[in-house]
Amino acid sequence: MVKLVADASVLSAFFLDEEDGQKIQQLIESDAIFYAPSFWRFEVSNAIWKRREIPGNIAEGLIEDVWDFTVYEELPTKWAKEAFHISKEYNLPFYDSSYIAMSISFNIPLWTFDRLQSDIAVKTGVSLWGK
Repeated sequence: MVKLVADASVLSAFFLDEEDGQKIQQLIESDAIFYAPSFWRFEVSNAIWKRREIPGNIAEGLIEDVWDFTVYEELPTKWAKEAFHISKEYNLPFYDSSYIAMSISFNIPLWTFDRLQSDIAVKTGVSLWGK
């Protein structure tokens, strides 16, 4: 069974049927377990909102799908402190650092399409999914 931390760039790609959306779908169908900090839904919902060309009823359906999607969400204080440390050390936004901290804590790969986040994750010893 595959376990990985999927950041908002990956989850947004899935819901918006963008890059590598099929890979994500295959992982879901293979019973992969996805982890993400609880705010991922707000990030993905915001990505849907930014796509003004999506008709309202379709966007609302996507939002419902996002909020119904199963992702294991934890970010205890200990991990939040680790995320803050990563943010300070590498000048990376806290929410991006939170995905890295979660990967460190669970010792599982991170899947992101964000190049800067990928580079910093590797510097912190996190393995990247699909690399």
